[in-house]
Amino acid sequence: MVSGANLPFQMHALLPFPRENDTNVDTFNLTVGLQGSIPGSDWTWEAFANHGESATYAIQTGIASLSRIRAVMGAPNFGKGFSAKGNAIDGGFGASTATCTSGLNFFNPPAGGFSQDCLDAINANLQNRVKMKQSIWEANTTGSLFDLPAGPLQAALGVSYRRLDFTFFNDTLTTQGESFLDQALGIYPSGNAEGHINVKEIYGELDVPIIKDSFIRELSLELGGRISDYNTTGTSYTYKALVNLAPTDWIRFRGGYNRAERAPNIGELYLSAQQTFGVNTAGDPCSLANPLSFSANPANANGAAVEAVCKVLMDQTGSATAKDLYYTGVQSNSTFGFAFPTLVGNASLVPEKADTWTAGVVLSSPFKSAALSRLRLSVDWYRISVNHAIGPQTVAIALQQCFNPALNPLVTGSTYGAGGPNAQAIAAANSPFCQLVPRNQTGNLGNVQITYVNNGRFETSGIDAQLDWSANVGPGTLSANVLFNYLIDFKSAPLPTLPLVDYRGTQGTVENGLNEAAYDYRLFTTLGYRWGPATLGLQWQHLPSIKNSSFATFPATTTTGAPSYDLFSLNGSYAVTDNVTLRAGVDNLFNKAPPLTGVNTANTTPAANGQLMGGSFNAQYYDVLGRRFYIGANMKF
Repeated sequence: MVSGANLPFQMHALLPFPRENDTNVDTFNLTVGLQGSIPGSDWTWEAFANHGESATYAIQTGIASLSRIRAVMGAPNFGKGFSAKGNAIDGGFGASTATCTSGLNFFNPPAGGFSQDCLDAINANLQNRVKMKQSIWEANTTGSLFDLPAGPLQAALGVSYRRLDFTFFNDTLTTQGESFLDQALGIYPSGNAEGHINVKEIYGELDVPIIKDSFIRELSLELGGRISDYNTTGTSYTYKALVNLAPTDWIRFRGGYNRAERAPNIGELYLSAQQTFGVNTAGDPCSLANPLSFSANPANANGAAVEAVCKVLMDQTGSATAKDLYYTGVQSNSTFGFAFPTLVGNASLVPEKADTWTAGVVLSSPFKSAALSRLRLSVDWYRISVNHAIGPQTVAIALQQCFNPALNPLVTGSTYGAGGPNAQAIAAANSPFCQLVPRNQTGNLGNVQITYVNNGRFETSGIDAQLDWSANVGPGTLSANVLFNYLIDFKSAPLPTLPLVDYRGTQGTVENGLNEAAYDYRLFTTLGYRWGPATLGLQWQHLPSIKNSSFATFPATTTTGAPSYDLFSLNGSYAVTDNVTLRAGVDNLFNKAPPLTGVNTANTTPAANGQLMGGSFNAQYYDVLGRRFYIGANMKF
């Protein structure tokens, strides 16, 4: 008899039919407007109204019903000869029937494939509809107010009204809280959603010339402001003050300050509960091997207290064996993992506010030689600081808010002995934060509940540079364009009580709605040659090596980032006529493989701790498709 033969098991297999999407989109957009000028002045004006609607109807095929596939596969011989009727009452009134001739033995598929009646029995096509409507009313005017010694003081004024309506009708089978007896296999549940935003705005800009063609070439100011009144978040103010200084024709300095407010969008406000897939940069704090300071690791001062809270959460699943299954199993030592959080909108959000400072210089070649006359370089420094940042809570911060005693003081003093948990452990587990990170019946992390919040702040600074050059070489023109970004810092904190953490040189963070990958620098170069109607271009993208995100908060992490990465692409085109252009190219010219990231080097000997090294490929920043070719044509009619 095999030991543990009656224990739960999992099977991973491909479904016997491909998934396909059939999407129909109907869109229309109407614009009507007037424009004119004011006699006797240089003032011009325009006014217009715009209305557009987009309706999307989508069908997903190749989807299976989870309960029906379980019913068929759970029948004898994997459902071979299966027959069932949906409603056994009143002679099967209004009921559907199903049969399965071949059965669904994914371990040993039949030679001719599964019979069609088996596939029909488990089929569950999904349908959803999306409708968006946008209306805009806007009026603008520009002209000169009066003359200054350096030139006319120019102004631009405008008013606008915008309204956006959004409606999403989801398939019942994948709607959170409705189809609780069945679901679409492998499809994240979501829900119906609807909402609207309207905003009334007034705005203006001034171009103020101070010096023109005097002891310096030019000095001017650009001033602007906007007042926006949202039906959701009230009044927001945006304003700027920029300076432009050109001592000579070949050098120009620029910079200034900008205050911006971003009101939450429809999704952030009204998104219905929707399960998503996300990265967890804290691992599992309930693990005795987790190295973070707020985990159940016995080396931590509050390790036993965290373990006690974890056991209460496991008991709350209704399984008396959840905590035993978990703590007698392999304990993960990783600070990286994946989760399936359920995200919901937050109608209480307020606008996020950003302060941006910039300073830069633009150099145009003062030389007249053919080799240098078309040389141009711009270098700009920036610093951006954002408060009340809008973004979904991360899984890591949701876990930390539950288990970190600094954020949940109830954890301290929690115990779980032979007689069960003490009152402190029960209170800690029942706290709102811990109820958002439940466990499942095997003791592992369950469906984390998160929402959009304004709790965070972040700031970043860096240098952007661009070099452009071209010259006549041979029968054509050789050109080069170099884009370079150097990151000085990239700091973020998900809560007001937590210090800013600098993620520079790491894979970054998604907290506060940020994008991942805080590379020390990035380089993108394009070398091109044009000869008459023919062009040829070679692109080179360089990314430096990068550490895992967990390094920013836990330098001793054993999870890897990525080495440096170089990607080349070749493209060309030929203009056959003014209206017909042929184009072709090769992406990933040297077939560069993506690096494997997220490898836990502490698990190089899996036999010692029962864990694998793991790892994944990042398709957002590295090419996961390999070398590929394309050819196409552009035609104008």
